[in-house]
Amino acid sequence: MALAQAKALAGDLVAVPWDDERVSRAALEVTTALLVASPRVAWERTWESGRVGEWESVRNEGVWWVDAAGLGDESRLAQRLLRIAKKLDLGSVRVGIADSAIAAYAATFRSPTLPLSHSPTLTRVVPSGRDAAFLAPYPIRLLELDADLADTLHALGLTTVGQLAALDGDEVESRFGPEGLAAHRLARGLDTRGPSTPRDDTLPAVTCDLGGPVATTEPLVFVLRGALASLGATLRTRGLAAREIAITLTLDDGSTAQRAVRPARPTSHEGALLDHCRAALEDWSLPEPVVALALAAALTVPAAGEQGNLLVPRWEDPAALEAAFDRIRGREGNDAVALPESRDGHLPRDAGKWESGRVGKQESKGPLSHSPTLPLSHSPAAALRLLDEPVSIRVRLGRTGLEAFRHGDTWHDVAAWSGPERLAPRWWTTGEGARDYFTARTASGTLWLLFRAKSAWFVEGWWD
Repeated sequence: MALAQAKALAGDLVAVPWDDERVSRAALEVTTALLVASPRVAWERTWESGRVGEWESVRNEGVWWVDAAGLGDESRLAQRLLRIAKKLDLGSVRVGIADSAIAAYAATFRSPTLPLSHSPTLTRVVPSGRDAAFLAPYPIRLLELDADLADTLHALGLTTVGQLAALDGDEVESRFGPEGLAAHRLARGLDTRGPSTPRDDTLPAVTCDLGGPVATTEPLVFVLRGALASLGATLRTRGLAAREIAITLTLDDGSTAQRAVRPARPTSHEGALLDHCRAALEDWSLPEPVVALALAAALTVPAAGEQGNLLVPRWEDPAALEAAFDRIRGREGNDAVALPESRDGHLPRDAGKWESGRVGKQESKGPLSHSPTLPLSHSPAAALRLLDEPVSIRVRLGRTGLEAFRHGDTWHDVAAWSGPERLAPRWWTTGEGARDYFTARTASGTLWLLFRAKSAWFVEGWWD
């Protein structure tokens, strides 16, 4: 309705100017998130809305085409799309799945054959090969005809999609021209909309229609991140690494621009690929805004099967290891990467420390691998996980010694135990008395570190 008419109904109505750029940014965020579910996504930017009698509006700005071919179970894909929408807090979202875009689009609306009180389901799947039959009862307005053609068909008594589909294609073309023939093809479920790049399963690729011209690099880098995550996942699934990435940009005038990116070594890691592709975008001078982006692994090699051991100093690729650590430091802070160092300490808590790689020293909250006497069977690679502070527990003793202990709200039955080993804390600074340390293996197989001090029992940690 007109603004004056709306204000007459709501006196406190505030008119907010339409922000086309903000809508585009939000749409690109959704497009990037959907690339996780499918490597081919397109946003249809439509604004018109309308009603046909009691039928719902047939156009809105929230339409994305997602290619489901080759992705397995369609219902599972629909649930994944709905989870993405929920994570983005998109509100009411419906998914339609069909062979053609027009049938999938119609599946997101209430069927005209259902009573008005019926609520549409979140997901509707049109059986394969049944698109034309599914579309038949829908009003002809679904086909988005221009006003003159719509009035002509209505005057001829053609009000549903099925009535138009029943006509002969040659007769429709001769009488109504190319627009009539295009509408006739849609009525029969023949639709070329959606991600338009031909599928090539031999070449890992990702395509993304942006829905409108993008003139700056920032939105492209945002979409590029999601596209590379999808491409990297496809490469890893096939056991491949990319030696060369081809970036293809479709420009607003219909032309394309392409650039090849070659990483230092073949990889499928999206972080490494993003660094190279982002650099290529930032110094790329384009004559027109970009409307679509495509990535393809132009050259691939089998991924190396050998894994590097981070705890072995003589790892085969120390440069790659240092690059990985730098990436962790950049995301989590300089103290996120530290080197373990053994230390001579008689208490479990004093048996090790962490040496931060490039910034000072940081004490650990526990040893790296130390235990009091451990006659019980345990893995030599097990690590002792110490609590921040010892926690008081209740212990049940029997004729054979430790039978069970209660940690939190749970009683743990003890299958085997050893101890005591008497250790004294720093009595010259703390004034604490000696502690009797025990190791106890519970029925679940977990090995615990316990100690007794002044007739009270505590748990200090466990091995895993």
